[in-house]
Amino acid sequence: MVDYKISDFIDDYLIAKEIEEGCASSTIKAYRYDLQKFINIVGDLEVNSPFVRQKIRLFLKKLKEKNYTKKAVARKIASLRSFFKFLTLNEFVEKNPMSTIKTPKVKLEESLPKFLSLPDIEVIFNKLKDRKLFNTRKSERYYLVVRLFYSTMARVSELCNIKIRDVDFERGYIRLRGKGNKERIVPVDRKTIEIIEESLKNRIYYNSEDYLIVNTRNEKLNPRVVQADIKTIKEKCGFQASKIITPHVFRHTGATHLRRSGMDISELQDILGHSSPNTTRIYAKNDITKLKQSYSQMHPLNNKSF
Repeated sequence: MVDYKISDFIDDYLIAKEIEEGCASSTIKAYRYDLQKFINIVGDLEVNSPFVRQKIRLFLKKLKEKNYTKKAVARKIASLRSFFKFLTLNEFVEKNPMSTIKTPKVKLEESLPKFLSLPDIEVIFNKLKDRKLFNTRKSERYYLVVRLFYSTMARVSELCNIKIRDVDFERGYIRLRGKGNKERIVPVDRKTIEIIEESLKNRIYYNSEDYLIVNTRNEKLNPRVVQADIKTIKEKCGFQASKIITPHVFRHTGATHLRRSGMDISELQDILGHSSPNTTRIYAKNDITKLKQSYSQMHPLNNKSF
């Protein structure tokens, strides 16, 4: 019998996730990264080895020693659980080693999305306009990227895939392609549309099939470049190193600010492209002020002199 190792099945597993389940390329990369991390730390194990479960627990212990957060550890466990489920369903392993591995309990405050305050957003936009701070050919792109992240709440891969034809300049909409290649249309403010129009005027040439966000050579940006852009913006704006500012934080920020302004959860779900309302409800937990307001208006003890 051939002693197959974990690495022998990674490509088959990722093809199944992409083709059969329609996972986005960013999700596929995350699964590959997690599985490779596992191999790097504990070795390329034989999938039917009786010691796989022990090695999984050793892997989790090593992550804790490296100060991974509970949320990060939970993601690694989810990746391993999905991988070994695939092996079990396809009868590559006799027993699923993840069957007794538990996910660490994450406290509510640890699981809530990180977001920026409105003053933080104002600081970023004001400093992005400061030509003493931002005086390169990339400065216009920086401003547009931040504006789009905050206004559309797009994921970084979604932002990179926006084409000029996806922008409805008349009605103020942008079409985004999310996880599983699902499309959704999100509204944007008139000022953002005007900024997009201005950025296109500065291009030497373009057509509707070109990407909206491009580098100085009119080439499509990849997510890593955008992530580097946001890191540069954070540093130039003078935020502390400990403050978390990433493309995804702008998504959380826009969603949290909309919720605090009174947007219904179902509407927010449509804008964010969540398949389940439970995913969107996390923003309700991020907004105790809205909960307090509703409680004060609706609970009889606030309106009756008992």
